[in-house]
Amino acid sequence: MASLDKAFSDFLKTQRGKRSYASLALDLGIAESTLYRLINLRQSATLRAVEQVMQRLSASPSDVFGVEVHRKRGRRG
Repeated sequence: MASLDKAFSDFLKTQRGKRSYASLALDLGIAESTLYRLINLRQSATLRAVEQVMQRLSASPSDVFGVEVHRKRGRRG
């Protein structure tokens, strides 16, 4: 799971860029403190939070977690 947390953290860092935590948190509909903990790997995201972020940013699972993770998860059935 650590690699998924890291991938989500990296995605959020990229989305944040030079913006403040408050600005991105507002756009994502999450608390600034939650965003800080997610980016700094102090909290794992819930599935609901990941879905909310992807929806708000019009991102796909492969945008967030990379193509390889998406492919591996897609093989299970």
